[in-house]
Amino acid sequence: MKRIVLLVLVCLLAVSTGAFAARTGLALGAEAASSNFSSWGGRFVAHLPSVPLYLGLGGYIDLGVFGVDLTADYWVTHGHLGSVFDYYIGLGGYLAFNTNPFWFSLGARLPLGLQAWVLGNDLLEIFFEVAPAWIPVGSGGFSALNFDIQPALGFRIWF
Repeated sequence: MKRIVLLVLVCLLAVSTGAFAARTGLALGAEAASSNFSSWGGRFVAHLPSVPLYLGLGGYIDLGVFGVDLTADYWVTHGHLGSVFDYYIGLGGYLAFNTNPFWFSLGARLPLGLQAWVLGNDLLEIFFEVAPAWIPVGSGGFSALNFDIQPALGFRIWF
């Protein structure tokens, strides 16, 4: 409860002082993410100032096995749809691995996102993203026909 109150106070302070600049500076958040709508996990997401990438670091549990994944996306286009809604389309990379048993996968993704700026300003972004992914490299070797769908629902706070 204290964290929620603190978050609300920080949001109110940001709105009143204009101290936060969206889309160009630091953004931190979290998302619930999936692989083919089967294994679900969480991911911390970030955008760093002067770095044109949106980064994700996550963990997931699939059939009792814990794994880690990393994403790095570059937004090719970003635009306004109307009201509080924006969109983005990007290109990115994906790496996932676990240790018991050891395996990994490496590939490319195409994030397609819808954003809602629910406070009517550039502070809090809620987003839904679907990222078709091509994951041809893995522990089992090369497989040109290995595809995945990576949906995510999350938020970013822009500082």
